[in-house]
Amino acid sequence: MDIDTPVAESFGDHIHAKRQRTSSFGTANGVSSTKIQTQSDIPKWQTVSETAFNGIVSIRFYMPTSFDGEPSLCSEASGFIVDAERGIILTNRHVVGSGPFVGEAIMHDHEEVNVKALYRDPIHDFGFLQFDPSQVKYMKLAEIRLAPENARVGIDVRVIGNDAGEKLSILNGSISRIDRNAPAYGQLTYNDLNTFYLQAASSLSGGSSGSPVIDINGNAVGLQAGGRCEEATNFFLPLDRVKRALELIQQGKPIPRGTIQAEFIYETFDEVRRMGLPEEIETMVRKVCPDSVGMLITLTTLPDGPSKSAGLEPGDVLLRINGEIVTHFVALEKFMDENVGGTLSIEVIRNSEIVKFTASVDDMHALTPSQYVVYGGSVVHNFAYQMAYSCNMPVRGVFVADATDLLQSIPKIQGVIIERIDGKSVSNINDFVNVMKTIPDHSQVPIDFFSITNIHERQTHTLFVEHQWQKMRVYTRNDNTGYWDCERITDFAKARDVSPVDAKFPAMLNSNVGKAARVSRSIVMVRSMIPVGIEGYGGSPKTGLGVVVDAEKGLVVVSQQVVPTSICEPTITIANSSTIPAKLRFLHPTQNFAILQYDPKHIGKSDLCQVDISPTPLRPGDHTRMVTQSMYGDTLCIDTAVTSTFPMKVNRSNFPRWRSINCETLALDTPQAKDYLFGVLADDEGRAQALWAAYITNSDKSYSYAAMPIQAIVPVLEMLKRGEEPRLRSLNIELAMTSLAQAVNAGLSHKRLEEYQQMESSRNVMFRIVGVEALSKASGVLKELDIIISINGKPMKAFEDLDVQYTHDELDIVVLRQKKELALKVKTTECSRSTDKIV
Repeated sequence: MDIDTPVAESFGDHIHAKRQRTSSFGTANGVSSTKIQTQSDIPKWQTVSETAFNGIVSIRFYMPTSFDGEPSLCSEASGFIVDAERGIILTNRHVVGSGPFVGEAIMHDHEEVNVKALYRDPIHDFGFLQFDPSQVKYMKLAEIRLAPENARVGIDVRVIGNDAGEKLSILNGSISRIDRNAPAYGQLTYNDLNTFYLQAASSLSGGSSGSPVIDINGNAVGLQAGGRCEEATNFFLPLDRVKRALELIQQGKPIPRGTIQAEFIYETFDEVRRMGLPEEIETMVRKVCPDSVGMLITLTTLPDGPSKSAGLEPGDVLLRINGEIVTHFVALEKFMDENVGGTLSIEVIRNSEIVKFTASVDDMHALTPSQYVVYGGSVVHNFAYQMAYSCNMPVRGVFVADATDLLQSIPKIQGVIIERIDGKSVSNINDFVNVMKTIPDHSQVPIDFFSITNIHERQTHTLFVEHQWQKMRVYTRNDNTGYWDCERITDFAKARDVSPVDAKFPAMLNSNVGKAARVSRSIVMVRSMIPVGIEGYGGSPKTGLGVVVDAEKGLVVVSQQVVPTSICEPTITIANSSTIPAKLRFLHPTQNFAILQYDPKHIGKSDLCQVDISPTPLRPGDHTRMVTQSMYGDTLCIDTAVTSTFPMKVNRSNFPRWRSINCETLALDTPQAKDYLFGVLADDEGRAQALWAAYITNSDKSYSYAAMPIQAIVPVLEMLKRGEEPRLRSLNIELAMTSLAQAVNAGLSHKRLEEYQQMESSRNVMFRIVGVEALSKASGVLKELDIIISINGKPMKAFEDLDVQYTHDELDIVVLRQKKELALKVKTTECSRSTDKIV
């Protein structure tokens, strides 16, 4: 028996990384031989190829939603016309897909026509698209005849299609095997089964999926489906069942597809003998089926399926169905397809003895998802028949094709099956819809699930329900139109009133914490759900810590690492015991903080308190304590000291997103501080001196860390305490430090230099403009590379001198530009980080 080398295999169109295939099962014996091509064949091949051109199309397609283990994507492939009158194109199932499909076909003369999905086989790698032939105006359509009976070992073939993105490529090869088992492409993706594949030596690449495999007579003998990445070996789907399906479509009849939910593989007689095949039975089988060199072996029986219930077991050798000897897949499928809803009498060989039983035949179409539910950004549908084989699971359950809003903290997880939501069992998408409709808005409920990559590990997750953002729609495939009909679900349960829950903070175990222990009872957990991708941030939740600065009004300060945009739904968890809703009150335009507000009435009995603010700012060399929480909720107090002050510099991102600018921050001497995204620096009296926080960078996977002086929040906090809506103004400029020496080189006068040197400051620096926001009021007045000398008559020596912009409509600014001092009047612009509309 030939054993396949375990190398990667991939579909011809190379859709995405998951298409890098793994090794397949050991396959049946195949004789490799090559027909010698004569010179007289060359002109005939040229004629055959030219005749086929008008029947071969390139396909550009879009799968708009994740479905059945495949992500949404845009790609290209090939196909060929098999019925010119009806406009039917044959291509692969992994091109048509089992979910929504949008595509167009490009003819040989570059005419483009829209195509719709006409049929996709539940398990085999073929499907049909359809176009309107009247839309092709300038070319006579040709159709390629299907001739599965012509596929033989040794014949030369041509594969003509959209190879490697080229409009039309012709690649030659020779069929070396016609009885190869279906290649295995991996667990969380589409795999064919219960069919032979043709194998040929031919080097193909991306875009060739769906190409016809043409013999010297111009007939299609196979359908290009997959191949090995590291070898010039390709796999072609035989056309026996394809031809049957086409004929039924042409007759206007349904295409019955039956299954007993068992997977078979083909093994040669020498292997079958090792599994207990008696010699007399082998002799009888070889006599009845002289062309057979092997038999079908049961590989898998799905739990709760007809074959399992009837008694079929892995390793059983298939002998007869309904009294007839069956050694090939075509005969096996013929019996199942002709008996959908009925039963089959099956005989197998087990332990050298014949075992008989009767199995019912399921409708394979009914086991293939034809509906899906969109919940916010998530996609769920019934667990698919073809995927059940990859993990030997029963064909039931709700499969999560996209986990974005259902499993918000782990949106990239794959292969999830939902078992329960809010304690209620979910076995199909109807259960899913009915359960979700009962969950009130703004609720938090448990969702229990497991992944088919590890079916023995059950997991649970908290689902935050926000019906305002997480709209639900049910899509049902319409085989008459080729599209998916949409039903919007709107009758959700209304939000319930928040019931106060008691919350008591655990005691701090540090013996030297002193009055800083009170700070620990002001730190809360903050979670911000970002419902849509906006302002450079993905639609995934952010979690971190915040500190209560006014318990009476429910004001909490948090870093913008947790609340980066105004489009969010924040919640606050107190003492890991009580979670309550909050709302965003303020998002600073340049500093790394936001202020949230909760309703104090939502809190039951609690020792939650607010942190007091120290009037004295921290300086380099000062000792302080950082109070924070670990990821497990333990409160920690870390002794540390300020080593320096420095301007926070965050590089510009490749896409528009907020970043902190024009701010002075503090560095600590404790490397351990970078293990925490947030903390409060407190003095011996337990008063907050600064906030340790993570700063957003141009990457979602890394942060910069620094402490922000607590005094930066005071002006906004006082406005909120007075019941005012904070409205700040800004010059909309970005500054960077420059030394006095560089300023002198740029033209700073000796008089100005002397004034700066006489001022009290920790640095001899000035500030240069490195960016001016386009279309702002300052953009026509201030320019990049201007050095600011003074604002409203006060020399600018620190970033905090720029804070005057927040409260003035117009500023008198003296700048140094091209070695000249200019006195300018510059208007400010009202800041707004709020988004009013999204589409």
